[in-house]
Amino acid sequence: RQCPRHQCSRVPVPDMLPVAAVLLFVALASSNSTQPPDPQPCPPEKLTTYRVVLHTFWTRDLFPKHYPEWRPPAQWSKLIGKSHSRSYSLFRLGQKASPGVKAFSEIGRGDLLEAPGPGVFDEFVAPAIPTGAGRTEAQFFVDGNHSRVSLMSRIIPSPDWFIGIDSFNLCVDGNWLDTITIEVDPLDAGTDNGFTFTAPNWATSPQGVIYRITSRYPSHPAGSFYYPYLKRLPPIATFQFIKTREYELNEVFHHSEDDKRYDLVNLDQSNTISVINSNNDIQLEMEAERREQEMRLQQQLATKSTIARTNALIRHARKNRRRGLRRRQRLPFVTLTPPPPLALAPGVIPSGDKGALLNSIVQTYHDKESHKPRKSRKYRGSRDCRVGEWGEWGACSKTCGVGEMARRREVVKHARRGGKLCPPLLETKWCGTGNSLDCGSHPFW
Repeated sequence: RQCPRHQCSRVPVPDMLPVAAVLLFVALASSNSTQPPDPQPCPPEKLTTYRVVLHTFWTRDLFPKHYPEWRPPAQWSKLIGKSHSRSYSLFRLGQKASPGVKAFSEIGRGDLLEAPGPGVFDEFVAPAIPTGAGRTEAQFFVDGNHSRVSLMSRIIPSPDWFIGIDSFNLCVDGNWLDTITIEVDPLDAGTDNGFTFTAPNWATSPQGVIYRITSRYPSHPAGSFYYPYLKRLPPIATFQFIKTREYELNEVFHHSEDDKRYDLVNLDQSNTISVINSNNDIQLEMEAERREQEMRLQQQLATKSTIARTNALIRHARKNRRRGLRRRQRLPFVTLTPPPPLALAPGVIPSGDKGALLNSIVQTYHDKESHKPRKSRKYRGSRDCRVGEWGEWGACSKTCGVGEMARRREVVKHARRGGKLCPPLLETKWCGTGNSLDCGSHPFW
């Protein structure tokens, strides 16, 4: 795959820079504190993870002079690094080393360098390399406001020599570099006068400045890196930066749109509403419907019972009528002159006429059923979802490094009958400082 512009590169070693921390044509060694602003910074809402791999090439074949075989043999200290803003500086060529850089380059003491500083986003450590040629790696975070990285590793044994990079910007033209490899030369912290790997402690007084060691500088025949017949030293190490992942913090919702589209209810003013029972109105409506169904069921059962009793009365009356008819047939036949019929008012049942009474009962029941008014159904329109106010921000998800924190809001009334659905109920944002030094041997990524 052909790499796009600014995405993949290997930085060659120029011979023109007398004082350069890394062989890269960037102003890493600038002593001017007023730096011009970055032309196009990377988006601050993007969090990017990089892996840095340190490859070392300190071998007898490449550096035969005074090559240490024992007490101690050639090796490298742990790698200390920081991602930071433009306001922070781990070290700077041409300037005096800080007490932390002095202690680390002379005796390998790193507690001063590992202390948090202003403008630092992430602090990371890679394991030491026990041989002259080897590799070690670590991971770290950067973002749009902290796009630079600085790191250093001590040469063991040595008076005050180390390798490192100062304030290298991983953001170019608003984009994060995919991968880049940087060749480096040994650096002198300017705090010890020793010329060889195993020279005794000989403090520089007054303290000098940090400078790059070359094949001809310092120009002393006893120097362990003094090879006057070489135009330049072979690269003693490389730093490779590889982008591994990008995170982007997305807003769960937009406040302006959300406030216009949804009805916001203040839970403090309506504190009788429980979060757990936020659908009480639904339960009340369901209870009312259940009661209506029970009433209808009871009416149906009562109707069936009334009809059954009426039918039983009719059957009993018919049976009695047949018995009376048989009884009259056994009596002697007597002709009786019936009295003249009386004019009855409508709806009046003749006295003693059980059949007419039963027929009247049945007819009255049917008339009531046919004229019974039906219960009118109440029409209800749609109802939009209603939510409460946002709660407090929760704790950060990471106790070590960069994590997320969230806050929530609850539903007060759910949408019904085609109303607007509920808006998002969760909002997140980045939290933490990106400090990975307290994570032990298990980084937070």
